[in-house]
This record gives sequence, structure tokens and C-alpha cells, in this order.
Amino acid sequence: MQQIDSHILILSGPSGVGKTTVWEVLQQEYTSRLEKIVTTTTRAKREGEIEGKHYYFLSREEFQSRIDSGDMIEYALVHGNYYGSTFKELERIMELGKYPLYIIDPQGMVYLKPLLEHRSYTVQTFFLLPPSIEELRFRLSGRGTEHSEHLELRLANALVEMEEQDFYDHKIVNTDLNKTIQTLANIIFSK
Repeated sequence: MQQIDSHILILSGPSGVGKTTVWEVLQQEYTSRLEKIVTTTTRAKREGEIEGKHYYFLSREEFQSRIDSGDMIEYALVHGNYYGSTFKELERIMELGKYPLYIIDPQGMVYLKPLLEHRSYTVQTFFLLPPSIEELRFRLSGRGTEHSEHLELRLANALVEMEEQDFYDHKIVNTDLNKTIQTLANIIFSK
């Protein structure tokens, strides 16, 4: 399975930098040109989740069959369930004439980019940065989901992740959402 001119986008950055918010706006404004990769999983569907929107839900046997057939680009066992992405999902998005977009953590990007490039995909990576560590602390604490020690761990992890920013094609400081969206769109659609 070789895709010579296939262009895949990876949006990454530390927790709390705004990846999900940026994606939600990108999706609204560029729905005909971009689509997020939907992950495949063996975990049970939760209330409110929609097949093909939040995840593709498979049995362990079906997931193993995808692994055996070579359809899984990447996968991992997390808390007893498999999660991964498929070539079938990439092809589905590309057949629609859209750019596939991964939204992943920096560790995932380091692993995923070489896998995709080895398959002759063109991969363009974007690293979102907070305006400052103080702003990142504010964003994470504003979620109301972080205990003090967990918040400090996330901030320490963010500092380590930000040291990897030079491995990305593009670095964007997410100070203003509209400017971030415009910068991303200008880069993505300039070719």
C-alpha cells in the first residue's frame, strides 16, 4: 500500500496547550478539507459515543485480524484495551479529497511520523506551544480536573515535551485562537 502524494498532518503539543480546541475550530471552518483520524479500539463503547465519530469499536479478535492483515499503522495496548489507527481510515479520508489529521501527544508523533514516511506518505508536523508556562499552568488548573501534584507532573512533562519542538516542521505559539487557526490554515493550504 503506497501513497506517493498523500499528505498527512500531525498536530501535537503538551497537555493543556489547546490541541482539541484548535481542532474543533479547524473542523468547523475547514470541514471540506480536513478530517481527524478516528482511532480504532477494543474498549467498550461509552454512553453517547458514536461509532465512526469518536472511535471505531472492534472485538479483540477483529482488532487482531487487522494487525495480522497489516491494516494497522500503529497500535498500543492501554489499560487492557487496544487502540490504533488503520490504513483503511487514512484511505477513507483521502478518497474524500481531505487531509487526514492526527491529534497526538509528542511521544506519539516521534513514533508515528517515521512509520508513515516509511510508507511514502508526506507528513507535515505542527507543534502547539503555550504563550508561557504560567499560561499553561492556568489552562490546566482551569480545567478543574487536576490535583496539585498531578498538575505539577503535567507541567514537568510539558517542559520535557517542549524541548522536542525542534523536531517539528512548524511551531505555533497558541496565544490567540483565531491567529493560531489562520496560521495553521495558511501553512496547510499554501501548497
